[in-house]
Amino acid sequence: TPDVVTPTIVFGGTKVEAQSGETHKGIVYLDPTDLSATCNASNSTIGSGTTGCMKFYIYDDSGDNYKMILDHNTENGVVWNASGSNVAYESSGAYTSVQNLNWTASLNPTFITTSEINTITGKTGFNSTTTNSWYYLDSLNQTKVSTTQGSSRYAWLYDYTNECTSYGCSTALADEGAYGYWTQDTVGSAGSGSRVWFVRASGNMTSAPCNHSDIGVRPVISISKSQIS
Repeated sequence: TPDVVTPTIVFGGTKVEAQSGETHKGIVYLDPTDLSATCNASNSTIGSGTTGCMKFYIYDDSGDNYKMILDHNTENGVVWNASGSNVAYESSGAYTSVQNLNWTASLNPTFITTSEINTITGKTGFNSTTTNSWYYLDSLNQTKVSTTQGSSRYAWLYDYTNECTSYGCSTALADEGAYGYWTQDTVGSAGSGSRVWFVRASGNMTSAPCNHSDIGVRPVISISKSQIS
């Protein structure tokens, strides 16, 4: 009886190491609908699309996985909850939007959290239960410091949003429905308010009414380091 040969799964994602001074932990080019597709800087779509090879930024490389955020929104103008009353993340229209992407299930597409943004930017003392805790990504207080195109250390977190170059991002998107993207977190507990935290095109993390229609979704995925070359 011939030996049974188990086929080797080939993973085509490519990692590029972060450069000195960059605040992310590296770039991965990956096709989230086909992990075997060979992806690199030359064949990946930058700043748009929902399928094919695309650009992701690693922001957490602890443990066995990379946690990464896409470099652009997959959809703009997504209402968290049209009724105007708050709901938990898993019940929101934004969550439904990212689940409908039909990406590889193991990637578990979701959103970044306020806690993760605080870790990336080195902020402490943020209180997610009050709207008074918002801040600019580049500033320890609520004062804009990045005012010229490409000057923000965190441009990768809000590139491809409307008019963001005036606030330090590298590349803006002329889409009035792209004034940022939702995080997972509501202000306070679901049901106790009507606002949700989001990363804004003006380079800050702030909150908006849950029925606001100018905010998009930017997926976060988690993938084993062994699946990236």
